[in-house]
Amino acid sequence: METTGSSYTCSTCNAVFSNQEEHRAHYKKEWHKYNLKRKVAGLPYITESEFNEKIKKQLFEQTDEKQVWNCEACKKVFNTENAFKNHELSKKHIENVANYKKSKAAMDTDDDLSDFSENENGKEPRINWKKRFAEAKTEEEFNKVLDEKIKMSRKLEETECLFCNFKGKTFEEKMEHMTIEHTFFVPDVEYLASLKGLIRYLGEKISIGNTCIYCEKMFHSLESVRKHMLAKGHTKISYEDGPDLEIANFYDFSSLDDDDEEEVENANEGKEKEGTITNIEHPQALTVTSEGTELILPSGVHIGHRDYKRYYNQNLRDHDHSNSMALMPLSEKYKALGYYEIGSSGMTIEKERLEKMKTARTQLKNYSKRRQMMGQKTNDFYVAWGRLGQFKKVFLM
Repeated sequence: METTGSSYTCSTCNAVFSNQEEHRAHYKKEWHKYNLKRKVAGLPYITESEFNEKIKKQLFEQTDEKQVWNCEACKKVFNTENAFKNHELSKKHIENVANYKKSKAAMDTDDDLSDFSENENGKEPRINWKKRFAEAKTEEEFNKVLDEKIKMSRKLEETECLFCNFKGKTFEEKMEHMTIEHTFFVPDVEYLASLKGLIRYLGEKISIGNTCIYCEKMFHSLESVRKHMLAKGHTKISYEDGPDLEIANFYDFSSLDDDDEEEVENANEGKEKEGTITNIEHPQALTVTSEGTELILPSGVHIGHRDYKRYYNQNLRDHDHSNSMALMPLSEKYKALGYYEIGSSGMTIEKERLEKMKTARTQLKNYSKRRQMMGQKTNDFYVAWGRLGQFKKVFLM
């Protein structure tokens, strides 16, 4: 800042001011800041009028941007309208537009967020159940939507494939088709109590719940969930760490009790021979079961608590002999394809997971015992898939 008598000057902008206030205000102007930048760059200053002209020119250029024409089908940009119109008349553009419309229509049909989509016959609209469940805010609303969904959904027939439109003459033919064409197999088939019940469960999870049986992802239609499972290779039951409690009702691991008891007896005999433990039992001793619900007399008779009388009076169903008839050819087919080794116990495709699966089976065995004590029978259950839009399980019967 320079002062000459009673005037003030700015050497950067070569401007003169009559008082100090104007001089200070000048330093805050964009004109002065611009000249400072020019001075640093070694350029001469410009006057305030020249600076204002530059600003006007810049604003005019910003508002007068060139118009462009876009072609979404061909993904091209044109600078002139004539060039765009000539492009629209080309044969290549017409073909691209037709393909673009088809692909866009297909995307709209498969979009999970669409409100409606056509059913298999293309006549009646299919409701977007995923959105309906997501919009349900109370348990009453959720159950209402669930009942409506169950009523309107189509159940797969016993001979229909879970993953495609194939329909066999028999249930066994359907299972053979799924094994060969979709590499589908039932884990631990030798412990399966109800093959048809398990397949019916999975079928309704797919057709009614529109849920992938492997990753649990939910879709808005039977076609979309089938397409997902085939594309992702999810035509299998999630069984990496042993059976999930979701399918525990279809398995019977009671035969493992004999093996466990035999292991315990052998271990006790070994300890007695070593002389490390001496176990003297009182001939008249009374014992109580681990659940604390039964008293075992010295004679071996079990006396139950009267609070559980209604469970003891139940008549359980006979074993499903048709299940054994269906399992025999299926088990042989798995062995022929290398899914199981003859004489093995459980899955042997990946042997390193046997220890994890053994632990899981033990848990399921205990779970089955508790279910029997509470009077629950295999396959007689009705479970909703989940809460407010994300299904977890599917019902049976």
